[in-house]
Amino acid sequence: MGTICYSITDSEFPYCHFMASTRVKTAVEIRLDGCHLDGNDIREVFSARRDCTLIATYHINESEDIPRALESLGDAIMAGTDYVDIPFDLPDESRKWLISLALNKGCRIIISYHNYHGTDPLETLLEIGRKAFGEGADVVKIVTTAGSRSDAATVLKLYGHFNPSSLIAFAMGIRGVNSRFLSFQAGAPFFYVSPCRNSRTAGGQPCYFNFLPGKEVILKGSVDIPSSKSFAQRAIVLSALTEGTTKLYGYTACQDTSAAVGVAESFGAEVSLDGDVLSITGHQNILRDGLKVKYNLLSVGESGLLARLCIPLAGLAGEDITITGEGTLLRRKVGDYKQALKGFGLKVDYTDRSYLPATVRGRLHPSDQHINGGKGSQMISGLLLALSQCKGTSTLDIDNLTSVPYMDLTTYVASFFGLNGYSMESRPDEDNEEERIYTIEGPSEISPVIGIQVEKDWSAAAMMMVAAAMMGNLTFSGLDIFSNQADAEILDILKAMHVDITERGSSPRVINVRKSILMPFYHDITDSPDLFAPLFLLAVRAAGISVISGIKRLSNKESNRAESFASQFRKIGVRISTHGDEMHIAGHEHARFPGGISVSSFGDHRLAMALSIVSLICDKPLEIDDTDCVSKSYPGFYAQLEKLKCNE
Repeated sequence: MGTICYSITDSEFPYCHFMASTRVKTAVEIRLDGCHLDGNDIREVFSARRDCTLIATYHINESEDIPRALESLGDAIMAGTDYVDIPFDLPDESRKWLISLALNKGCRIIISYHNYHGTDPLETLLEIGRKAFGEGADVVKIVTTAGSRSDAATVLKLYGHFNPSSLIAFAMGIRGVNSRFLSFQAGAPFFYVSPCRNSRTAGGQPCYFNFLPGKEVILKGSVDIPSSKSFAQRAIVLSALTEGTTKLYGYTACQDTSAAVGVAESFGAEVSLDGDVLSITGHQNILRDGLKVKYNLLSVGESGLLARLCIPLAGLAGEDITITGEGTLLRRKVGDYKQALKGFGLKVDYTDRSYLPATVRGRLHPSDQHINGGKGSQMISGLLLALSQCKGTSTLDIDNLTSVPYMDLTTYVASFFGLNGYSMESRPDEDNEEERIYTIEGPSEISPVIGIQVEKDWSAAAMMMVAAAMMGNLTFSGLDIFSNQADAEILDILKAMHVDITERGSSPRVINVRKSILMPFYHDITDSPDLFAPLFLLAVRAAGISVISGIKRLSNKESNRAESFASQFRKIGVRISTHGDEMHIAGHEHARFPGGISVSSFGDHRLAMALSIVSLICDKPLEIDDTDCVSKSYPGFYAQLEKLKCNE
């Protein structure tokens, strides 16, 4: 029986090198005409230590390609490729030069003929085969395009004329799919597959996923993603600050959005829910009356975003407003940007200097303030909203930017409510880092919106997409690929890792993610700290050491997230080390763990979800002490996971 051969095209050096150096007892064909490799890259890939068979290939489309083909294939031969695939239609002198070079270097020779338009008569194909073997080919590859079943049958007849172990003969296209399998059954030395659907090198080529044992696909089906709490919280607060009714469509409740509803009611709004439509009728006229707050008290639940939005907004009341929270939020510092708040006229008295409950005193007024953005974007988002209600112009000069997409999400949602008085200039600061200067023209009336479709939550989608890449075949509908949500970046990250993803339709698109060969990665989560959890999971099944930087952003989450993840996943058997602001995770693409042990979520919803997903690749389930915390962001997570689990 022959060998599975991964065909690699449209790839950069890191992926080519990864596949060449990590595949075991298989073959890897590097399509040098499709991959973006220079001479040094080619030499490094083909000289890499490996436990697979490497094949260097270059398909020639035009005569202008010939010099580059000779150079690239020559570099691969000199570097030590196991096989060189030499096109039959190269000029005789060029073909003979490559054959001679390969023979001198002990490189085995494949001479290949491709017909991309049809299938030649059997006699023509036999003549090509005889000539190729006569020139010294160890293997002859004859591939045509099937317009009918008889075309595929014609190519397969070659196995009655040549040694099957030295012949690769099949037809491309949908009508040639079966000929690929029959060729392999007949004794062909290689069976060509693509690592994922969007990198097929020919029509009808099967994928890595098609050869997975059924037990490797643990999750299957369509995922019901909840609405984005980041989007919904902003929209709920703004709706309550209007004078009129706004409807939010596609709303799903979680603890954080329910806390936002509570804040809206404290602003005097009437709120009702009919199915997935949240109606909010506001009774505020801030420009005329200032902000009105019931009992001068705002309770934000466990939501750090709500706390930081409400602190600047409370400055519009002209009265002392107390902001309180509950649960893990009471152990998290929220005393960000005190000097800037003071510059805008606010004095905030925190508990123990940085914790809730906090009382906001004074009245917000326009000013120009410089802010070091290293403590995140949430308080800045609150200032952007609140300053729009002040009479006059304010500027926020922000350097050391973090969580930039969340600022963009704030101004995007605000634009629905008529807040368009923002202008933003982006430029390098003195350290050549990005600096943003926001100019806020006020006052601007916050107007109700007839209806807003709440975006699906990319944070929830990221967890489930990663679960699919690790162990599943999941389909996602309704996600806005152009979203300002920071975690929408997961789609680009997975694509860069060559995860098996397909998309169809416009935005929102239908996205399918399947179990894939995962290469290790480096990613900085400074702008998207909530991606830490899915990226950590991804690293567990990536073949090598992955690096997540920016982990200092995680110290003030529901848990000290970097420490809590490391402590609990080390219990399971994952090898983790931290180096300053980086975490290194040593993964294995077939990682499984004994399980059957007690672990803690520390009340952190993202850790609880991550532990629950990794429990699926444990021999015995993990015993997680607190899973109720998941309702903070994804109340339906466990029902969803149960529904998607394949029957064993």
